[in-house]
Amino acid sequence: MKRAVGEEPVRAVLKLLLVGGQDFAYLGELLTHCPGSRLQVDLVRSSTEASTGAQDGGYDLLLCEYVPGENSNGQLQNLRKENPGVPVVFVSDHVSDAALNEALQSSAGIRAHSSDPEVVCAIRAIDSALSVYCKERQRRKAEEMLRKLWRAVEQSDDLVIMTDREGRTEYVNPAFESLTGYPRDEAIGQSLLLLSDHPVPQAYQEVWQAVLSGNVFRGVVVNRKKNGQTFFSEKTVTPLRDSKGQIINFISTDRDITERRRLEGQLRQATKMDAVGRLAGGVAHDFNNLLMVISAYAELM
Repeated sequence: MKRAVGEEPVRAVLKLLLVGGQDFAYLGELLTHCPGSRLQVDLVRSSTEASTGAQDGGYDLLLCEYVPGENSNGQLQNLRKENPGVPVVFVSDHVSDAALNEALQSSAGIRAHSSDPEVVCAIRAIDSALSVYCKERQRRKAEEMLRKLWRAVEQSDDLVIMTDREGRTEYVNPAFESLTGYPRDEAIGQSLLLLSDHPVPQAYQEVWQAVLSGNVFRGVVVNRKKNGQTFFSEKTVTPLRDSKGQIINFISTDRDITERRRLEGQLRQATKMDAVGRLAGGVAHDFNNLLMVISAYAELM
């Protein structure tokens, strides 16, 4: 905001230096717009800029964005070496009140005016802004994780099916549609018996008996596609519980093993034929030996 001509500049109660990337700019906005706190907030991108800025600006507190994998200890040592009088706080998804209070109490500039009501108000504003920032950061990370999980399920080669507690389908992934031939809108609301090879197969009774008891079911089942073709799948059904531990959904994952079963059958058949061939060869060899004995005895006669 621009000052009018002749207007005295508003003195900052506390001066803060933020060290972080674009995401950290959001914290700067929260601090800048704290009502009545009169904070001066500057943002730099690196610890090198922070060292120079802290020396020149006489800041009361440095807030640094914590980035996993970076050498935060080395960065902290450099900042403290260059700016021995300025406390440093690394901000991640959560900043404890104890860590923040310790940093504030160690600031020479803040200690000198700790009884000033405006300084107290500014400290409260910092605490409030950090709380809002950390919650927003956690929310963004949770949303990003959900998006990653969604993409993982949508792009999985295995069939993924979610049902309610009664076994009615609530979700199927594209792999389900591709393999079974059932579009998503036809599968939603149906039970897993939609793919059953029999009206009430024993395998599915075993599935529900296991999962309704809270156990994970693992087994091989025979399913039928929309066009009538059958396929084998390795099925895993896992109960999904809410925060109270109550089963609310079931997650079923199926891996198509039809080709593997076919190859295993061919291997078994080849093994059988090899065994029969060896047996026949052995019998023929013994029979030839017997014929040679008979032939030799006939010549002697």
